[in-house]
Amino acid sequence: MEKEYEQLVFNPSYIRDILNSRALSLNRKFGQNFLVNREIAGRVLAYADLRKNDILLEIGPGIGTLTFSLAKRVKQVIAVEIDRGFSLWLTEKIDDLGKKNIKIISGDFLKLSPERITAHGTPEKLVSNFPYSVCLKAIVRCLEEYPFIDEIVGTVQREIAQRAGALPGDKNYSAVSVLIQSLADVRVMEKDISPHNFFPAPEVTSVILRLTRSGGTLPFHRELFRRMVKASFSNRRKSLANNLCTMKGLSDKEAVREVVSAYFHDVNIRAEHLSVGEFTRLARAIEKLVAG
Repeated sequence: MEKEYEQLVFNPSYIRDILNSRALSLNRKFGQNFLVNREIAGRVLAYADLRKNDILLEIGPGIGTLTFSLAKRVKQVIAVEIDRGFSLWLTEKIDDLGKKNIKIISGDFLKLSPERITAHGTPEKLVSNFPYSVCLKAIVRCLEEYPFIDEIVGTVQREIAQRAGALPGDKNYSAVSVLIQSLADVRVMEKDISPHNFFPAPEVTSVILRLTRSGGTLPFHRELFRRMVKASFSNRRKSLANNLCTMKGLSDKEAVREVVSAYFHDVNIRAEHLSVGEFTRLARAIEKLVAG
C-alpha cells in the first residue's frame, strides 16, 4: 500500500482527485507547486546523502511527494506544512499507512520557534521541494537559527539559486548572497529543470540546490552582521560608507568613512564589490564603532 502511494503522488490526476475530494485548493501565496517527476525526486534524495540514523526537516511537504520516500531511508522526518488542509490530509495518510517516523507540524516555518521543531528530534539536514514564496527566507532562517542543520538540499527556482550563489560584481549579488555564503557553501547540483516537472507547472525554471554549512563561526554577534550587511545594500546607487551611516548606532559619518578608507583604500566603494570575507573583516571594525 505504501509503495503504491509513493507512485500515485507523482500523478497529477491523483493530485487533482485529492484536491477535489477534500475541497482543497492551491494557494498562490504559499508557492504550492508539487514535484511530479519521480526521477528528479530520487536524485534530490541522492544528493542529500541520507543515512538511516538521520533526522530530517522538510518544509512544505504538500501531499508527501518526498516525505514518504525520505521516511523509508531515515530515522525521523519532521515536516512543516503551512496549509492546514494539506497538513490534516497528510496526517491522516500517515496514520493509514502506519508510518511512525513522520511528524507533521501545522504552521508557518518562518514563524515557528526552533523549539517547536526540536521537540520531535534535532534535524541534521533539511530536504525539500521548497515553496517558492518562502524559499530564500526559509534557507537564511535555517542557517542562522538552526545551527545543528549541516546540509540543505532541494528544488528551488533558478533565480533563487542565482541570488544565493552570486559573487561580488554579479547583478544578483545582494545582502542575502552574503548572509547565506557567510555560513554555507552553495552549489547547484542540477540546472534547467523545466516547469512541466511540477504540478501545477510554475512559470519559472528550477534547479536542485545544495548548501553545506561551512563550519566557520563569526567573531561577533550575528545580528550585528545581519544589520550591517542589509544596511550596506540598502541603496545600490550609494557608496558603502553612506549606506552604513543609515545603520542604527553609526551616526558618526566621518568615523565610518575612515574605516572604509582604511580597509579598502576607496571611500566610494560600493557593497556589491566586497567579498563575504571582506564583509566579515569589516564587521569587526563596525562592531567597535557601534560599541563606542
